[in-house]
Amino acid sequence: MTVFQIFLLAALSLGSVAVFTLAWRRAIGRVAAAFILAILAGGIVFSVKPDLTTALAHRLGINRGTDLLLYVLILAVIYGFIAIYLKLRRVRRELTLLVREIAIREAVRNDDRTEERNTSER
Repeated sequence: MTVFQIFLLAALSLGSVAVFTLAWRRAIGRVAAAFILAILAGGIVFSVKPDLTTALAHRLGINRGTDLLLYVLILAVIYGFIAIYLKLRRVRRELTLLVREIAIREAVRNDDRTEERNTSER
């Protein structure tokens, strides 16, 4: 086992512990945690047995295991960008609605204060 494989195993193991802890504290959802843990487990298996990526790639009609990992990484990055974009869009919409609601409440409150002053001045 090479120094890099040892480093990779340690990093993936620490990542797995961190994800498991976040899931236990319910900081992330169970489905997301399971998905991330599956990816990390795959990373651990492929770092211990790197020839498995080549064997899997050949079964899928891809010449090299590194190409397979690159394709999977590209798909994961695209999925991540889309997920973040959609979440950001939803958060912006919720923020717009919240600011609008606060502005309406402030306007009503100021209007009520103005009416009270006008009534008390008479």
